[in-house]
Amino acid sequence: INVTINGVPLNDAESQGVYWVDLPDLGASVSGLQIQRGVGTSTVGPGAFGGSVAVNTLGDIVKPHVKAVLGMGSFNSYRQSVSWNTGMLGDGISFDGRASHISSDGYIDRASSELSSLYTSLVKRWTSGKVSLTTMLGHERTYQAWYGVPQIVTEEDISDTEIQDWAAGSFEYGYGDDSQRISDLIENRRTHNYYNYENEVDDYNQNHFQLHLEQNIGIADLGVALYTTTGAGYYEQFRAADAFSDYDLIAPMYPDSSAPETTNVIRRRWLDNRLWGSIVSLTIPLEEMTIVAGGAYSRYKGDHFGEIIWMEHASDILPGTNYYDNIGDKTDVSAFVRVKHDLVGDVLRLQAEAQVRSVLYTADGVDADLQNVLINDDLLFFNPKIGVDYIVSSSTRGYASVAIANREPARSDYLDRPSWGGASIQHERLIDFDVGYRYVAKRWAAEIGLYHMDYKDQLIATGMLNDVGSSVRVNVPSSFRQGVELQAGVELHSRVRWDGNVTVSLNKISLFSETLYDYNENFEYENLVNHVNTDISFSPAFIAASVFGYEVWSNDDVKIECELSTKYVGKQFLDNTSNDSRSLPGYILNDCVLSVSNSFKRGGDLKLSIFANNLLDHMYSANGWTYSYLYGGMNAMTTENYVYPQAGRHGFVNLTMTF
Repeated sequence: INVTINGVPLNDAESQGVYWVDLPDLGASVSGLQIQRGVGTSTVGPGAFGGSVAVNTLGDIVKPHVKAVLGMGSFNSYRQSVSWNTGMLGDGISFDGRASHISSDGYIDRASSELSSLYTSLVKRWTSGKVSLTTMLGHERTYQAWYGVPQIVTEEDISDTEIQDWAAGSFEYGYGDDSQRISDLIENRRTHNYYNYENEVDDYNQNHFQLHLEQNIGIADLGVALYTTTGAGYYEQFRAADAFSDYDLIAPMYPDSSAPETTNVIRRRWLDNRLWGSIVSLTIPLEEMTIVAGGAYSRYKGDHFGEIIWMEHASDILPGTNYYDNIGDKTDVSAFVRVKHDLVGDVLRLQAEAQVRSVLYTADGVDADLQNVLINDDLLFFNPKIGVDYIVSSSTRGYASVAIANREPARSDYLDRPSWGGASIQHERLIDFDVGYRYVAKRWAAEIGLYHMDYKDQLIATGMLNDVGSSVRVNVPSSFRQGVELQAGVELHSRVRWDGNVTVSLNKISLFSETLYDYNENFEYENLVNHVNTDISFSPAFIAASVFGYEVWSNDDVKIECELSTKYVGKQFLDNTSNDSRSLPGYILNDCVLSVSNSFKRGGDLKLSIFANNLLDHMYSANGWTYSYLYGGMNAMTTENYVYPQAGRHGFVNLTMTF
């Protein structure tokens, strides 16, 4: 999913992921949000294969105000935020901002979070344009829980003895010898955290700086953005009984000529990175046509290195010693042209677009496993799109489109690729077909959309995680996602509204080769099993949502509102084998929000919001991971599933004061 803030890429250039935790409370500064499934229009950063989210914080002019938010809830969760907006000052200048702090002990044991952020935006407007300088600063310190819990402990009526028997066959729990972890697992079950070192934390700062210029130049509108994003932080770990060779070290020799076989270590895995770039667009509205052309350039550099801050059996190792270091460098250049043409008045509209994108990614150095890193991938993509809108009336619209998109692999795809058979990682290609129909009446609206997304070399999660909790992915030669999306809304009464949506889909891989390791005495491994026409991992075939909104009471000063939402996510598989023993059952959630707001005649208002989540206390897991291995052939297979249990019934109270 491609995410932008004010048109600037938020996706990490190397991992392609979006870490919302790096910009805490961002939603409080959002003035506009657009979400689209599929390829969509040209955007900066990695290709929008699943969809795109466009976040806008540069809103319209508002009245001067100051807003304070205080919140508290389950798991010792707290939120404090203050925001301000000067409105329009002299000479067309306005200034708005926000400072936030969020903390929580977390549902999972020790999985605490300490988050802070600062947002500011200074804008200068004139008759034909404006310029804005935006700053977003974020810091997060979160205790890790990405290992999850063994799925067996989330099952109803599972006994302590059964958990102990399971642990006796688990490498992660010392084949039954890790008594401390096993006791914690039995005692806490769903809220168990595999990690118990007090500083097993991710600590990261991320800062965004953006300069935007919008200027009308005759018949055209020019848009220019300059930006830079900097980040630095580490993941601290305690490692028990590591080999000295894991750190390219030789065990120290004791006076009696003996040497320790292993050592305990505290290490930090660092990332120090920077992204900078520019975006230019020119919009030319003509009589029956609008032409938009633009381009973007960005450069990324990321320094990945490991630091030893303590080692038990190596007194000559100074804190701060680095044991690996490699640098990733990525250059992204793109240009596009988009045309909107009214073929038949305002009834039939054609939209066509073409994008050329060049990506050069290199990495050099030594990785965390002390293997040499040498990546040099130079890719050139052509991404065309054509669509048509048939606007029958102001209430009826039909549409169809076809688009081709390409996307480069992420850094972890290169590093985690299988080492056998000379396998290499390929870029992905997608052909996306969409067709839909929308009808809007006075008191109700409905839309149906059908899609087929055909992939070549799609990178799909195998169900396993790498050593920092990211999904391990592999290319599959041929796969597809197709389905139907239904959404509707109706005003049942002047005070009651219902909105809902349903998606039914097929998400299939033509052929998936499952690799199973055989941990026999020769430590052999083979590609043992081919699976045909299986489900893509983490892709439920059915999802649905329903939202009832009820205005309980309102007058000139006071408004009381209630909203009840129900969400359903169907069964999903943890890997690509369609094996029921490696799956997550479907789950349903019911949430309720009650809000009371009071507007004061002298200005300002007060709003109290009460959030009651998972009202029916449903015990479920929203995600997980799995791996299987052999010990002496296919008849000796072991499968281990780990899941991420979500909280049962919990709540939060928010008080908002605006002056």
